[in-house]
Amino acid sequence: MSIDRSIMPKLGFGLMRLPEKNGEIDLDCVCHMVDAYMQAGMNYFDTAYVYHGGNSEKAIKEALTMRYPRESFYLATKLPGA
Repeated sequence: MSIDRSIMPKLGFGLMRLPEKNGEIDLDCVCHMVDAYMQAGMNYFDTAYVYHGGNSEKAIKEALTMRYPRESFYLATKLPGA
């Protein structure tokens, strides 16, 4: 089965509540979750600077952007209104 990654799925991968280990984001677990999500044909990720005290953006950098080609996913983040 061929997956068209140019189409945004109806289900997004939210990064608000990530698994933790010893008070830190469990990056190995997040990598496995990202891999399973991408392999299922999904490609939309959503984060915000406040999630996990700013660490969700760092985690997705390691788990997604450094491991997958940029054209294979959508990544959204939110900024506070001023």
